Amino acid sequence: MKKPTLIFLLLLLICGPAAEASYRIKSDIAADSAYADSVIKITSARLNRLIGTFTPDSLRIYIVNSEQRFDSLAGNTIPDWGAAVAIPVRHLIVIKSPLILTGDKSLGELVAHEFAHIALAQAVASRRVPRWIDEGLAMYTSAEWGWGDNLAIAWAVVIGGTVPLYQIERLNRFQGNKVRVAYSESFLAFKYFIDTYGVSGLDILLSSIRNGRSWDYSFIAATGADYASFEREFTTYLHGRYNLLTLIFDSSLLWILLALIVVVGFILTRVKRKKRMDQFDEYDKYHSTDFDYGEVEEPDEDKPWD
Repeated sequence: MKKPTLIFLLLLLICGPAAEASYRIKSDIAADSAYADSVIKITSARLNRLIGTFTPDSLRIYIVNSEQRFDSLAGNTIPDWGAAVAIPVRHLIVIKSPLILTGDKSLGELVAHEFAHIALAQAVASRRVPRWIDEGLAMYTSAEWGWGDNLAIAWAVVIGGTVPLYQIERLNRFQGNKVRVAYSESFLAFKYFIDTYGVSGLDILLSSIRNGRSWDYSFIAATGADYASFEREFTTYLHGRYNLLTLIFDSSLLWILLALIVVVGFILTRVKRKKRMDQFDEYDKYHSTDFDYGEVEEPDEDKPWD
């Protein structure tokens, strides 16, 4: 388990008790079930402040210790990089246990992330929402944003590798670093929305979608502009927030740069010193003071000077 349960227990005391929920957790390791239960209580409290009270209807959560078991429960449509999946229509969450996890996400982050997907689906009555909102809310709730995400998005902005928000709808088809960039952008876009339009704006947006309105209509109601306008607004923010300086100062590149400066400075100092020594050697070669003046007669003290 990559993160101690104590952290979630402390958060539980801060967030307060969550609403009673109907869910069942099944894991091959009993400790994982107890841990997941504590995470769900904390996550429910966080979600309550964002999208309202969530009361899952017979939600089943499986934490499995084999890839075969994962595939049999989740289906074979999950990408190879998938560590967990939420299937709202089946009231189902399937998560790979820490024994077979290969990514950098902890069990707690995965439980919170997938639970948020189920909660959002209920909040919009299973209507389709932009994928970046779904993933952004999940990352925001699970607090899984880290240094690696920051570095990934900074690189993407600098080299022109960002993903338009509308393309994140095809997230399951992505591979490699594009996956991380898409998740990172989803988090940042969701956070930007919350920071700019508030929880009240999110409530207007989700309520409108739940009532069957289009994305354009819902964004106009929540932000005053359509979906494409919001994407342009966010893109402007993203490129203003991240640049080459951000990449250097927010990553290990700063230390690499400083190390290079020290090494280059040392080399230049040695070269300069060697050059000066060579100049002194050349000067001594043609301006030697080691001359033989022959025998010098000592003056006779008794003889007066002329």
